[in-house]
Amino acid sequence: MVKPAHTAAAALIGVAVLGLAAPTASAHVEPDPMVAGQRVRISDGSRCAPATGARVASPLFGSVALRPGHRGMAADVQVAEGTAPGRYPVTVECGPGRERFTETVTVRDGRVEGVDAGQAVGGLALFALAGGAAYWLRRTANGRSPGTG
Repeated sequence: MVKPAHTAAAALIGVAVLGLAAPTASAHVEPDPMVAGQRVRISDGSRCAPATGARVASPLFGSVALRPGHRGMAADVQVAEGTAPGRYPVTVECGPGRERFTETVTVRDGRVEGVDAGQAVGGLALFALAGGAAYWLRRTANGRSPGTG
């Protein structure tokens, strides 16, 4: 005799497996959330064929062509200054009249947070220069020239 609980469990497992196997069609936007004036990266998640071209469109930045890259088609765009906080659609179209997929992103009120790679490298360079200068001054103050041991 088959118990109803076993049947329900099998059905739930089947639905979960099908859900995991189904591709998710959405644009990839990083970072999310974002703020007005911030640069973001939009990609198609390797869903569009480079030969057909692709475009991304949103009230946040207008319409922009995606370019082929090592992880599919992508573009860096800047969220328009003065964009009000809220949720906005970002739609990728894989060539004229082809597949479209949309991601909804969040714009927060505030300023851009975090440090980008250029800022991190600059900070590390300044730190290294300050350390070198402190070492040189210490050696010079002790009556030794920096070039002697």
